[in-house]
This record gives sequence, C-alpha cells and structure tokens, in this order.
Amino acid sequence: MDVLNDKNTSIIGIWGMGGVGKTTLLEEIRRQAGEKKLFDMFFMVTVSQTPNFESIQQKIADMIGLEFTEKTPEAKAERLRWRICEMLKEKKLLFLVDGVWGEIDLEKKVGIPYGENYKGSRIVLTSRSRDVCDQMGCKPTYQVEGLNDDEAWGLFKGIVGEIVESADRKHIAKRIVGKCGGLPLAIKAVANPLKEKSLSHWEVCISELKGQNLKSVVREALQFSYDYLSKPYAKEMFLLCCLFPEDEVIDIQDLFRLGLGFGLFQNTTTLDTAMAEADVLVDYLKSSSLLLESDREGSVLMHDVIREFAISVASRDKHLFLVGTHQEFICWKRNHAFTRCTAVSLQIDVVPEFPYEWECPELELLKLEGKDKQPLVLPSNIFKRMEKLRVLSMTDIQMMSLPASFEDLKSLRTLCFYKCLLKDISIIGELKNLEILSFCDCDIEELPKEIEKLTNLRFLELTNCKNLRLVPSSVICNLSNLEGLYMRSFSQWKVGKDNASVEDLKKLSSLVALEVCIPNDNLWPDDLVFRNLTRFKISVGDAFYHEDEHLFSHSSKILELKTNTTFKEGFNMLLKIAGVIHIEGTNALHNLNEYNSPLLKCLIIKKCQEMKYAIDTTKSAPLIVFPLLEILEICDMDNLQELYLGMLLRESFGELRKLILKGLPQLMNVWKNPTEHASLQKLRVLGVSCCHKLKSIFSLYMVRDLVQLQEMKVSQCEALEYIIDGERNGDGHENLFPQLNRLELENLPKLQRFMSSLNALATSANCGSGVLEPFFNNQIAFPKLEFMIFSNIDGVREIWTSKFRLEMSFPQLRLLNLGSLLNLTHFWNMNSNENIHMEIVPAVEDNARRLIEFPCLQYITLEKLPIFESFQMGGHALFDGKVAFPSLKRLTLSSVPKLMHVWENMDGPPAHVSLQNLISLDIGYCDTLKNVVSCERDKTMAAAEEIEVGRNTAEVIIFPALETINFHNLPNLTSFFARNGTLFDEKVAFPSLKELNLYGVHKLMHVWENMDGRPAHVSLQNLFSLDIVDCDTLKNVVSCERDKTVAVAEEIEAQGNTTGLIIFPALEVIHFHNLPNLTSFFVENGTLFDEKVAFPNLKQLKLYGVHKLIHVWENMDGRPAHVCLQNLISLDILECDNLKNVVSCEKDKTVAVAGEIEVPGNGTLIDEKVAFPSLKQLKLYGVHKLIHVWENMDGRPAHVSLQNLISLDILDCDTLKNVVSCERDKTVTVTGEIEVRGNTTGVIICPALEMIHFRNLTNLTSFFAGNGTLFDEKVAFPALGSLELGVLNNITELWSPQVQVESFCQVKTIVVEGCSKLLQIVPPRLLQIGIETITVKRCPSVKSLFVLERLAVDEREASLTFYHLKYLMVCGLPKLEYIFDKKVSAISQRFFVPVGLRNVSNRKRRNKILVCTLYERRALLVRHSPNIFLQLIKLNNVVDKAKNYGKTKARRKLCPYGFYM
Repeated sequence: MDVLNDKNTSIIGIWGMGGVGKTTLLEEIRRQAGEKKLFDMFFMVTVSQTPNFESIQQKIADMIGLEFTEKTPEAKAERLRWRICEMLKEKKLLFLVDGVWGEIDLEKKVGIPYGENYKGSRIVLTSRSRDVCDQMGCKPTYQVEGLNDDEAWGLFKGIVGEIVESADRKHIAKRIVGKCGGLPLAIKAVANPLKEKSLSHWEVCISELKGQNLKSVVREALQFSYDYLSKPYAKEMFLLCCLFPEDEVIDIQDLFRLGLGFGLFQNTTTLDTAMAEADVLVDYLKSSSLLLESDREGSVLMHDVIREFAISVASRDKHLFLVGTHQEFICWKRNHAFTRCTAVSLQIDVVPEFPYEWECPELELLKLEGKDKQPLVLPSNIFKRMEKLRVLSMTDIQMMSLPASFEDLKSLRTLCFYKCLLKDISIIGELKNLEILSFCDCDIEELPKEIEKLTNLRFLELTNCKNLRLVPSSVICNLSNLEGLYMRSFSQWKVGKDNASVEDLKKLSSLVALEVCIPNDNLWPDDLVFRNLTRFKISVGDAFYHEDEHLFSHSSKILELKTNTTFKEGFNMLLKIAGVIHIEGTNALHNLNEYNSPLLKCLIIKKCQEMKYAIDTTKSAPLIVFPLLEILEICDMDNLQELYLGMLLRESFGELRKLILKGLPQLMNVWKNPTEHASLQKLRVLGVSCCHKLKSIFSLYMVRDLVQLQEMKVSQCEALEYIIDGERNGDGHENLFPQLNRLELENLPKLQRFMSSLNALATSANCGSGVLEPFFNNQIAFPKLEFMIFSNIDGVREIWTSKFRLEMSFPQLRLLNLGSLLNLTHFWNMNSNENIHMEIVPAVEDNARRLIEFPCLQYITLEKLPIFESFQMGGHALFDGKVAFPSLKRLTLSSVPKLMHVWENMDGPPAHVSLQNLISLDIGYCDTLKNVVSCERDKTMAAAEEIEVGRNTAEVIIFPALETINFHNLPNLTSFFARNGTLFDEKVAFPSLKELNLYGVHKLMHVWENMDGRPAHVSLQNLFSLDIVDCDTLKNVVSCERDKTVAVAEEIEAQGNTTGLIIFPALEVIHFHNLPNLTSFFVENGTLFDEKVAFPNLKQLKLYGVHKLIHVWENMDGRPAHVCLQNLISLDILECDNLKNVVSCEKDKTVAVAGEIEVPGNGTLIDEKVAFPSLKQLKLYGVHKLIHVWENMDGRPAHVSLQNLISLDILDCDTLKNVVSCERDKTVTVTGEIEVRGNTTGVIICPALEMIHFRNLTNLTSFFAGNGTLFDEKVAFPALGSLELGVLNNITELWSPQVQVESFCQVKTIVVEGCSKLLQIVPPRLLQIGIETITVKRCPSVKSLFVLERLAVDEREASLTFYHLKYLMVCGLPKLEYIFDKKVSAISQRFFVPVGLRNVSNRKRRNKILVCTLYERRALLVRHSPNIFLQLIKLNNVVDKAKNYGKTKARRKLCPYGFYM
C-alpha cells in the first residue's frame, strides 16, 4: 500500500500463474485503499486474452457518468482520456486492470492516462507473465506465489469447517492442503466438495491429487470438484458457461435459454420451474467455487483458469465442444473437427468463409458471436447437414436474410439473436418445434406474421428492440402455449389494424412470466386478470419507458402504474403480490392500507393528490406496516399531511433503508415519535425536499433511532428552521448520527441552526445584543461525517461555536463546500470570552500555539459568500495562524468579494502545515483580493525549507505539492506575496507546479521576476502548461532588471559558446490570448522568444490577439531558439495585427520546425529556407495575399514538410493559384517514384495525407501545375480518405483521366459543393477504389457523376462493383442527366443485379435506379435535379407525380427498396 502513495510510481505489476490469487489480491487492494481513503475513485476492469476495448471503455464511462457520442474505439479512447485528465486535476484515481495477456497501450486503446504527467493516476495490473509486466513498464513488479502453510490451512478450514480438526481427518486434511501447493483456486475447488462428506471421499481426493507441478495440481483439483457435482444437470450447466467469451459477464437468463434448448431441465413441467431450477444450479456452482459472483444482478462470472478447464472437459469424451475464434475455425475446417462435435462457439472478428454445407450431423448447439454488427452472409445450404441442431445463438451480427436451409432445422428448440440487425426473417415460421425465440437488443422493425405458425413456442423475448413497430395480432393470439412473453420495448399496442392489442394477452392462458409496457391504462381490458404470474415487469402509463435497473433488482414482480381512474381488478391483483410498486397520478388512492403486503420491497408513490395520510390506522387496531419494505419514495403530492395517522406496531418499517420525501407542501412532520410507533434503525438514506410546511426534520427522540443513517439531503423547504427540534441538557457531546457520512443542506432560506435551543428567549436576547448563534452547537458530534455541503442558507452567520471540540465533532471531515450563504461572515469567533477547546500543536522555536486542526479535510470550496472575510471573526485573511489543514489538497474560492488575502502570518507552522499537500489552488471573482499570501513582518520566515541559490540562503514560502494554479477575474491582484505588479518573486516556490492559468488578472505586469534567484527557478522545473488570457497590463512573462542573465537550470552550448538561459524544461503548452501590451516573454523588444529563454519540450503554441508582437522567434542561428522548436507540434497565430514574420532571421540558414500550423500571414508561406519534418496539420484561414503554399519543390527542405502531413485545410485564401508552385521544367520526385504502366514518372507524394478541405478558393486552378484539373498524374495521396471541396470556381474536373488508382486508393468520402465549372465527379480509373459516401451540391454544370466512356467494355464491367457505397446525395444539379455517362448501356447485366433488381429487365432502367439499391446500403438523397428525377419517375410509371416527387407516396414508389429521397 505504501507504493500506491509514491508519486513517482504510475503503474504497478502483479504476476503469477493462473489461480494463484491475483484477482483476489486486486480486490483486497481496492478494499484497503478505500478504507484508507488513498484514492477518490476506483475502477476495476478485466482485459482478457482477446480484449474488448469498447466494453472496458463503456464500463469506465458508466462509472464516471460519461455518455459516448463517438463511434470508433479510438475516438472513445480520446474522449475518455480527456475526461479522466480533467478529473485528475482534483481527484486521485486507481485503475485495477486484471488479466493482461500482452502489451497494451492503455492510454491509446482504452483512454487511461498514466505516467509522470498524471501523478494522480495509478494503475495496478495483473498478468500471468512477468515479461508482460515489463513490457507494460511496470515499476515495481510483484510475484504472487500462493499462500503459506498457515494461510492455506486457514482457507481450507474456513470452507470445510471444524471437522478438519478431528483426529481421523486432520492428517488427511493436511495432506490435501499440501497437495494444493498454496493455490487458493485449487484449495477452494477441493474443499467445497468435501463439506459434509464421509472420510472415504477425503481419501479419494488424496488419491486423485497426483500432480507434479502447480498447473497439474490446479487441473486435478478442478477435476475433483467437477466430478463431485451431484445435482442433475449441474455439469452440463457448468460446461455451457465456457461457451461465453473469456471474462464476460454471463446472464443467468442466457444460460437458462441455452440450457432449456440443449435438453436440460427435462424434469420440470413449466417454464417457471425451469427458470427456478436454473437459478438453483447457478447457486450450486457458485457454492462449489466453479462460478463467481458478478457486480451485476442476475449474472455470474467464470474464472479464466476454470474456463480453460471447462473447455478442455467439454472438448473430450461425448461432449466434443469446440470453442474459439476465426483462427481456430480455419484449423477446425482443415481437421474436419466439425463432423463429431456437439457444440460450437465461434467468436468472429473477421468474417470467415463458411463451407457451402457445414457437415455437422451431431451438432446440437451453435453459438456465433460477431463484432459491431458486422455483415454476415451464410451460404444457403449451410444448415443442410445439421439435423440435430437444438440451439442456435447469434450475437452482434447483421443479416439481410436467413439462409434457405434454415427451414431444415427441424430439431431446433432455441433460437436467440442478441444485438443483431435483422431484415427478412420470415423463414423462422418454418421452425415448427421451436420453443424459445429471443430478440434481445436487436434492430428489428416488425415481427413476421409467419411466427404465428410456431404453436409450440413457450418463450418469446423482444427486450430492448427499440425500433419495433409491428407485432401482428395473430402472432400473439396463436401462441397459445406461450409461458413467457418479454416485450417491454414495444409500445404500439392497437396502433393500426394489424398490431396486437392488450386484449390478445387473454388468449395466453399458460402465461407465468410477462414483461410489457402499456402506454395508456385505457388499453387494459376491465376483465384482464393474471392469476398465475410468478415473474412480471408491467408498466401502465406513458411515464415508464425507461428501466431503473437498480429498482428492478429488488424483485422479480414489478408493477408501474399511472392511471387517473379507479384501479381495475387486474391491477389490484398485481398490487397485492408485487415486490416493487410505482404508482403515479391516480386520484383513486386514499391510503396504502390495502396494499400493506409483507412481500413489498420498494414502494414509490407520486402525484396521488387525494391522499392525505399514506397509512391510516385510526379505524383499526395497531398494525405492522410494511415489515420488509426497503425503499419508500413519496413525491409530488399536494395534500399529504402525515406519513401515518394512528398507531403502528414497533416492527413497522423495520427494514426501511431509504426514505425520499419530495414535493409535499402540506407535510407537517417527517415522522411522529418513531420510538413508540415504528423502528427506523436501519434507515441509511434520507432525502427531503420541497416540503414547505416543515419547521424541523427530526425530533430529538427520533434522532436516537437513526443509528445507521449515512446520507442526509434536505433542500428547498421554505419554512424549515432547524434540522433537529429540541436540545438535550448538559454540555457534553452526543453522537446523534454515529454513521452519518454525507450532509447536504441546500436552498433553506429560514434555516438558522442544526438543533433548536430550549431557551428561545435567551436566543432572541443574544440576537438582539449582536451575539451570533452558531449553526452547530457543542452538543452534536458527527464522528464519521466526510462530506458537508451547504448552499443558499440565508440564516447561517457562523458555523461552529467556539466551545466545539473538532477532534470529537468532525474528525473525518474530507470535503467542505459552502455556497451562496449570504449572511455568513466567518466560521467561528475565537475572540469570545467562552472557554475555548483546541488541540495543542507544537510550533517553531519551542513555543506552543493554540490551534484548531482539520486533520482529514482535503477539499474546501467557498463560493458566493458576499460578506465572508475569514475563518475566524476579526481575521484579515481567510486562514491565519490559528487554523491548520494538514491534508488539504484542493482550495477553490469564487465570488468572495471581501477577501483580501488567503493566508496571513506565514512565519508560524500552522499556515505552513496547510500548504504541505495542497495540489490545486483555484481563485476567481474575488474583487478585493490583493495578495494570496500577506506578510506584514520585515522578515519572511521559511515556511517549509530553505533553498540554496548560489552561495546565498534565501528564505521562501514553499508549496511543495501544488500542481495547478487557476486565477481568474481578479482585478486587484498585484502579486502572490508582498510585491506589486509581479505575481511570483523569489520569496515563493512551487517545485511541483504543472499548470498555471491566469485569466483577467488586470493589474499584473509580470509573472516571474528576478530570475537569477534559485527559488523562482524551482517553480519552472515541472511547469507543463502556461495559459494567460485577458491580462491587459502584462508586459513580460519574465521581468529581469539585471544586466546579466544568469543560467537558471543549465547551460546550452551553441556554436561553441556558453550562453546563460532561463529554461522551462517541461513546458509543453503556451497559450497567450488577448494580451494587448505583451511585447516579449523576457525582454521588451517586440520579439516573443529570443536567445535568453528555452523551451526544449514545447509542443503547442497559441497566440491570439497579441497586438504588439512583431516576431515570434529571433536570432535563429543561435542554439537556444532551435531548442524551442525541436518538439513543436502545433502553432496557432491569430489576430496579431503587427506580426511581420514568424521567424526573423538575417542569415540564410534553414531552420527545422515541426507541427500543426494555423497562420493568417502574408506573402509566400513556405520556401526552401524552412522545413517542417513532422508537420501533421496545416490550416490556412483568410491569408489573402497568399499565392502558393509551397514553392521550389525540387529543393529538399520543402519536400520534408510533406512527409508526415495528415490534414490540409485551406479556406478563404482569395489569391491562391496553386498549392504547389514549380517553375522548373522537370518535376522532381519528392518522396518516391510510382511505377505507372511500366514507366517511372516523378510525382509529388504526400504519403500520410488523409484529409483535404478546400473552400472559397476562387482563383485556385490546380494543386500542382495544372489548369482546371485539381489533381493530375503528377501528384499522389495514397492515404487520402476524405476530400471536401467548396466554391472552387476555376476547377472543371477533380482528377485527370490519366490519374492512377494507386495514387488515390483509399478515398472513402467525397463532398463537393458550389463548384460552378465542374463537369463530372469520379473519373473512370477511380470507380474501383471503394468510395463509401458521395455528396454533390449546387454544381450547376455537372451532367453525370461517373464517367465510363473512356473505358473498354471489360474495364467498365470491372468498375461497377459498388458494394462499398453507403450514401449518395445529389442536390441542386440542374444539368444532371445520368448517374453514368451514355456509354453505360453496353455493360453486362450481372453487374447491375447484386440485390433487389432481379425483376428489372431493362438495362437502362437498372442504370437509373442502381443507386437506389447499391447492395441495399443506407441512403440515397437526390434533390433539385429535375432531369434525372423525370427519368426515374417515368421508369416507375408515376409520370403524373413528377411535379410532386417530394410527397411520401412518390418517394416510396421511386425507392421501392426502402431508400427515401
């Protein structure tokens, strides 16, 4: 655990063989780190041998509340990394990564940042190999070698029991434990079967454990445990688990469906008993240590070692299971392994070539799992030889239609589709023996009518099929044997004449499990009553289309009901047996007496306006009310006055854990005397809001019952004056809330104190005399309170009484957040005459100082406190010498206008103690703040340590851990400590500072001063980011008045000379924005960077609105300036009005630069004198005098700038003629030569260029030396994927006819807009390159999109393979006549009939509507192109609707295959 606290450690490796306990160790690390509060958040993920990075990303995103809009894993990783980086600014995060099999870049693949730049992030990973830990850069690494003898014996004894100590068994038990080699997995595997077994079984165990090494021991132990599975079907259920991917959470319902189809549970007569049997078997396997608990309700996990064992067992003997990926699939085909197997589980990353007939006469179960709904085309006869197939499961696959041989699966009992995109599935109706049919998370729009033929169907699932619109009524009515129906995502009941109605459910007399969502209670027939349901999730009303998984985990009987009428008989029946009830909006419910069920676990009541009392026992004897209820929420009920009226017995609400009361304006009391009427001793969460008649929350008697209360939130109660009504006699503390961890009080305008006073007259007198009543008196203690949040409480003027003893009252407080407390002036009055109780903390110079210390407080946030001045009354700074925060990590101060200083009197240890662990300091909108640290003494005392500078000793105030400083909108801040105009001088140091952000610090003239002193240099060593915005008076970042610049960190040799430098060794990002008076970084000469400063790791430089800047770099022939450029990745310069040159250099030396450039400059941008060997992005916006981007390309420097260019954006450059201008007669090969038809031709190649975006280039004639043709055969972009062009008025064609396919082989997206002279889009040679998206808008001269007339017939046929095209949009092309040019009619028919056009005999017609099918791809949009529309409409016999083609019917006629124009 000590290593986790080491700031220099980022990733820790744990390795050892499978089953040795690595995962258990990770869980223990998580538990202990949580108890010690070493981290703010924990993330535990499993990688596995075939990692699913998107699943890992989603799990982390769910924990931090991040919703992805990105589609690709790479984009998700970047988004997740950004969010985690933001979190690391104020939190420490621990990532526990289990089961790493090979080297993985966790930052790029997943999005988990780590390393020296992310000190708040720690990773602990486990692997079976030390080499993997080394490859991952783990330091340190630890080997897990198993338990020692005592630990192993303790584990075995803990499972088997005290019987191991008996004389006849102890020696055998010792031998068994010794055979297990200290491996927890092996010990658990043998111990569980031996529980309550005779001595002979123990002796058998000894005889079977013969392994010579640990791996064989584990295998033998697992075999022993497997052999001793005695329950029927337990072994089969265990083996089914190995069919799921490694480390996947296994849903018990999925297991049940596979098992039922595979022939398990044959002794059960109903589906409900079979489900129960599945639950029993899973519990049995968990108790045998063969399955593991999962965090998700209703699911389990299988250890990877146990899964390997299960696969080996399932692959031998009579089972013959084959489990693997598409690589194993190839071996299976080669070895003819299919002929004897009974079950196959295949994970498909790359769609394999399935055999035309899959000869598997013994196959009973087939499980296919794809990825990202990839298309899967199965041969039509693939199922022809699978006569015995009983179970077929497909996951994450896209299928346009099912193979014809599907109808040959006469033995099929279970058919499951998960996360599949399905179109034509009507052939399922031929599977007459099917019993289970599941569509879970599938993209399916309608259920085929043919399913009504499945009269043997017992289970139909349509869970989370969000696009489902049609379920034919005949389907529901004819499935008379249905026992389970799951269709909560379907809401179109009785919509249209063919859709099912709720009344159809009456035909299902065998139904025992039902999940439905009915949008309106009127759809529920009066005589519909379910008397046999044992499992149900029924929602009635339009408010319940979302599922609360946490809510649903409480019971398998859930009813959500929204109705304005009296409950129907069917509803009353369900209300009496439900475990979770959610009722909303009914006026017929007067109280809950009738539904006082002992089975009820969760009750939510909303908007039942006729209810005055939730429970009314005045007309009956005292009752035991809701004895097992765990959650009670009552919300938005205008007339509710009391939760109960009358007498309740003590057992009432005995299990209540959570109580939420919201929007109850007439509620008078939260609870009445619970000691007499009910017990709330198990209540953990209490939320009260918008209860405007409440004057208090608890009575003192009630509070004594709340011994388990952990969270309390009270908000928006207008009349609330106290939390507790009543005050006990005496002066001692009382732990009224011994377990309270979180206290939130918000928007309570009349709240004065936490506990009321017995002597109201005395209170009034005190207020009249000016003596403030503190919010907490000295009688209340919160021994475990960690989070305290107060907001918008006008009555609070002082927080604590001066008598309070912090070590007893708030010893665990970690977070203090106070906002919008308009009358708060201070926390306590230390000048009171009352007897003050404080801890005594040793101080410097052997003196003693009275000190109040918050030992655990890590986060302080003070916001919108208009009259607040200091912690204690009369103080001149927020913190003085009488208070200390040794654990403080983050301090945020915002809108505290009377604050003048944060720390004062820094010569004593108390204030220094508060600085030791401070990581983040954020101060904003504090109008009168002058200094962060104010010291009035003549001598500045060393707060933490002394730093030696040269031969002198300087006394400094050190913030040793501070990493981030954010100062924003501080109009009067002049310095950090005791200087004017300069933020940091030699008296303060920040050795860990990484980010410095200054926004709107208007009186600041310099950031650093007197850089020849050592302290200031210490603050620069780790600085990573410098962001200065809207600092009007800033002249220099560093101001040095001395004649000689002193070397701060090191000396850099340049041309044989030694020059003193100010070095920022770690600085990577500089952003200067709106600094009108900034003239330089270090010397006032109009040049930002000269030879006196160096940034060896600078990667990103942004300059916006730095109006006095003339040059960015100067004197480039010196070594220091070069150092600034070596790692530069991004350079953005905008609105710098006086900028003449980026680099001002009088010599002819070529300078190397690298990175992304965004420069609105003048003249020729890049000539042979500069080079950018790492340039990835080039953006030019509004460079109005630019004629060429590159010139003289036969020189080496310019070509170097193209090597790594990925993105090229040129916009609004009116005078640009060519991107590359070459005046020489000979075109020189820039990066290489491409062989074209046997010849070698010099071309300009951008090998990495992926994206080109040109817009508003009205004078552009070509990319390179052409006239009207954008790209000719002299340029090649083999990696180009996206081409976006807009308003290029002098371009007539995009590619010349001579361009080679190899030069543009990766183009996927083409967008062309507003090119007035353009005639055609895609030339003949590029028709085969796999274009996916084409958009053409407002190009008035375009007559055809694709040109074939220059190709021979055989070339034309080869060109028409449009299987990649997904989207074609044509808009505003008045001259467009043809998709292809006129010569297309000679092309062979077979290229036009891939899908959907088999009945179209006319070739010309096929030419016109080819793009309507395009292999049934996604979209076709053709607008404002009347010529082509006229032809299409005529061919579809709707000539009379030519003028109204925008109407729905015309569009459907025009696109009969589902594509809308």
